Order: sequence, then C-alpha cells, then structure tokens
Amino acid sequence: MVFLYITCSSEEEAKKIGTALISKKAAGCVNYFPISSIYWENNELKAVSEYVIIVKTIDSKVQAVEEITRENHSYQTPCIASFSSHRINHEYKEWLQKQVV
Repeated sequence: MVFLYITCSSEEEAKKIGTALISKKAAGCVNYFPISSIYWENNELKAVSEYVIIVKTIDSKVQAVEEITRENHSYQTPCIASFSSHRINHEYKEWLQKQVV
C-alpha cells in the first residue's frame, strides 16, 4: 500500500481530485480534511488555509495518481509526496487491490 499526501487550495479542489482518482481507478480511497499551512513565497511569509488529501493506492498506480492530480490541480507546483506502509491488515490490502483494477 502506498499513501500520497497532496495539498489543495480548497475543499472543492480536494473533492474534484479525489473524485477523479477514484473514478479512474487510480486510488481505492481518498481522505480529505482542512489544514493550516505556512511557507515562504516571493520573500513573503504566507499563512493560508488549505485542504490535504491522503490517497490510498498501490505502487503501480502512483504515476497515474500524479498525472491525474496535475491535470486537475490549480497549483503550479503541487505537493505530491508518497510514503509506503510497512504493514497493513490483509483484508484491507485485498480490498484496496480490487478497487484499483
């Protein structure tokens, strides 16, 4: 199982990307929730509200997740970070694999 962490500009964008990922079978599940972010942009400190999505998928679908996200994202440089799970319960792993075929 692979998780992808993706920040979005709004709840609407998070839902749009999540729906695209699920409908195109690139992900088995997408969670989204509000976050607060702080970062530098053009030598100015920014503090903004964003949404983050956590995408649950398999390794062979990561490239598709990245491509679909870029096609639907408003940011010029979206954060698309992946991390693997070292352990997942067998039943969920089987379910996830069925969702992305």
